[in-house]
Amino acid sequence: MIILAGITLPDHLVWLDEFDWLPVANSSERSLTGKLLVEEAPLIKGRPITLEGDWATRDVVEQLYTLASQPSQVHSLNIDGRVFTVMFRRNEQPVSAVPIKPSADPVSNDYYLLTLRLIEV
Repeated sequence: MIILAGITLPDHLVWLDEFDWLPVANSSERSLTGKLLVEEAPLIKGRPITLEGDWATRDVVEQLYTLASQPSQVHSLNIDGRVFTVMFRRNEQPVSAVPIKPSADPVSNDYYLLTLRLIEV
């Protein structure tokens, strides 16, 4: 089960970038003597969380859009018992929803292909 700020999300969303981030920062440069200097430090937060790939009703999409429209808000994300404190990634489109069957007059139970872009804070 996936829950974002009390909104139950579709069960089959996939965390696309779960293993694309490591909690370590690394910087390296050469000294004047030619020696390689490497510095590493732990990263505290900043992990991207991109959830994609399942159908959501228009009602859920509208709730997510309203949530994403609130500036400076931090939310709880529960992915199968793992809890993260997140914000929407606004440097990208935070909520994408493409209608499965486009309609000129959509209703609350129409389905959309959903993508959420979050970041752990």
